[in-house]
Amino acid sequence: MELSLLQVVAAMGVVGLGAMVQGAIGFGMAVVAAPVLYHIDPALVPGPLIFSGMAIGALGARRYASEIDVSIMGYALLGRVPGSMIGVLILTLVSIRHLSLVLGVAVLLAVVGSFLPGKLKTTPFTLFSAGLCSGMLGTAASIGGPPMALLLQNESGNRIRANLAGFFVVGSFISLVMLGINDLLSIRQLFYGVCLFPAVLTGHWLAGKVAGKVEQERIRQIMLVLCSLSGITAIVSAV
Repeated sequence: MELSLLQVVAAMGVVGLGAMVQGAIGFGMAVVAAPVLYHIDPALVPGPLIFSGMAIGALGARRYASEIDVSIMGYALLGRVPGSMIGVLILTLVSIRHLSLVLGVAVLLAVVGSFLPGKLKTTPFTLFSAGLCSGMLGTAASIGGPPMALLLQNESGNRIRANLAGFFVVGSFISLVMLGINDLLSIRQLFYGVCLFPAVLTGHWLAGKVAGKVEQERIRQIMLVLCSLSGITAIVSAV
């Protein structure tokens, strides 16, 4: 089904807002945009939004290239591959209603866990696990940011932005390949993704004006709020 001009403009607006949020704190475009895009037209999720996530990730990785830690990326991406496979399997076996409920609860549990005493350390196991969960969430529902964001929440601001950006570039590409191989991604959806690119560029440019003013603790607070909203939205949509 073709999108109307009004739908395209609305989709670009919400993706631009999401790109600005992600450019400023490191993640959040899908959390902001996915629920609205789904209501505009279900065809915009997950494929076109994952494509937009790959684009904003590439822009962020270029901006903060010096802060990227290959060791963090490597273990997380090892988990992203099987996670994406599981995400495709979930799409073919589980109804959207049940999927939203499970994912929403999982995200909220992760948020609660972040308030427990002690910091979650970035070990090979935790990085692999976060990558695995991100692959599942990102491929099935285009919201793959929360697991990695929660794991990296205590890093410096630019380190968070850099490593999440690099992870999203490769991880999104993996998800798109998995969707394409399993006939869950159409040429039309890729076209929609390309149409949203100007909004991604605009949001990234605006983020550059404010990113340096956002302190580390503020980034952590915004991350937890966005993750909570993501989980609540997923649960409400399933009820």
